[in-house]
Amino acid sequence: MKAKQLMFQRLPILLATSVLGTGLLLSGCSNSTDSSNDSKTDSVKTEKVTTDSPASATETVSKTINPTAAAAKQPSLLTNSTEAGSAEDTVKLALDTLYYGDAKKAAAYYQVDMANFEEELKNTQFTFQQTVDSVTIIETKYNKEKTRATVIGELKLKNQSEPAPLSYILQKIDGQWKILG
Repeated sequence: MKAKQLMFQRLPILLATSVLGTGLLLSGCSNSTDSSNDSKTDSVKTEKVTTDSPASATETVSKTINPTAAAAKQPSLLTNSTEAGSAEDTVKLALDTLYYGDAKKAAAYYQVDMANFEEELKNTQFTFQQTVDSVTIIETKYNKEKTRATVIGELKLKNQSEPAPLSYILQKIDGQWKILG
């Protein structure tokens, strides 16, 4: 009996750890030696992103959520408003598609050199849905050419009082923003 109680006490920590691990995997923490993934110290423009109040964030339904989520009138995980076609919008679409929709469609927002990435994303989908409450973008930094962006934000987990840091590196590939991984 005591072992079950201990296991249930540790369950939120285990779920949070798996979500954060997945976030790190998807946010581009790879040891790729490709020179296009090297960080450069070019001129960087920083744009501050405004955040909605928590009440309005959960009440508003995003107009650019994937069709599956839009049909179900689901609110976006992202608490910020985004501009269509922006790096922030790509992050929003990727998160919402994974949370409410199809992992295979969500994988299309990523540029990842990993065998079976769609399957790995699908394997983490349930845990992601059970543990993530919301995501807030704090700032976005673009390189001079606006072909590379770093989106910095916070991941709010269910039943946790403090958000966890989150960042995504995106690159424009064939005119579309892709989350690098």
